[in-house]
Amino acid sequence: MIHRHMKAILLVTGLITMLPGLQFLAPELMLQQQGLSVTDGAGVFFARHWGLVVFCIGALLVYSAGRPEARRPIVTAGMVQKLGLVILVTMNWSNPALQGLQPAAVFDAVCVVLYALYLFTSGKD
Repeated sequence: MIHRHMKAILLVTGLITMLPGLQFLAPELMLQQQGLSVTDGAGVFFARHWGLVVFCIGALLVYSAGRPEARRPIVTAGMVQKLGLVILVTMNWSNPALQGLQPAAVFDAVCVVLYALYLFTSGKD
């Protein structure tokens, strides 16, 4: 069942995942929009890098929507990245400094479930 909808799922979740690419371009503004702030150069550097890396994961998910032969490894990588964020935010859920990441963690948790269903039901549709 999920395999029939995987192209659309990957397009939508990939495009949404690409949004942190804006953080690469304007880290202070994007962090401020999430209720986060960075006060030193190293923090801005890592915020920019994180935005670029997540943008790349999203771009790969979009790419895999049109390339079924590339889906399994790309979806696996995307699932691992998203699961890592979900775990980190969940472990620090009550930290006021990270509340801006809670919506991203909820979105990523939904993605993890969808991607896991796809990966673990291969050949069953």
